[in-house]
Amino acid sequence: MTVRAQVLLTKRVPAGTGVNYGLDYVTSTETTLALVPLGFADGVPRQAAGVAEFLLNGVRCPVAGRVAMDQVVLDVGDLPVRAGDVAVMFGPGDHGEPTVHDWARWAGTNTNDILTGIGARVPRRYEPQP
Repeated sequence: MTVRAQVLLTKRVPAGTGVNYGLDYVTSTETTLALVPLGFADGVPRQAAGVAEFLLNGVRCPVAGRVAMDQVVLDVGDLPVRAGDVAVMFGPGDHGEPTVHDWARWAGTNTNDILTGIGARVPRRYEPQP
């Protein structure tokens, strides 16, 4: 199973920029932030904020700040990212993406909790295995 979404927006911000609710995350240097439309209503565990990562353009990028209901913000640094690029929450790990085991560890839970938490708003596409 792979959970992914397209980046909706990117924004270059200066050092000292507070991100998301509560401004728990403050950028330490000039960086680029990427908005991904997956949040806790879609099954992204809020408990994983501050430690979780997505794979974006071949690089693991940290979730910046809190997980909101409909979105997460990734700190992508100087990685060239555009709206439409695909951010992978988890997958098999074959390409360096986080796995469901990573998310379970980050959230302090088990893999079944992560898998069954993926909400009905997340579209499904079933592909036959070779």
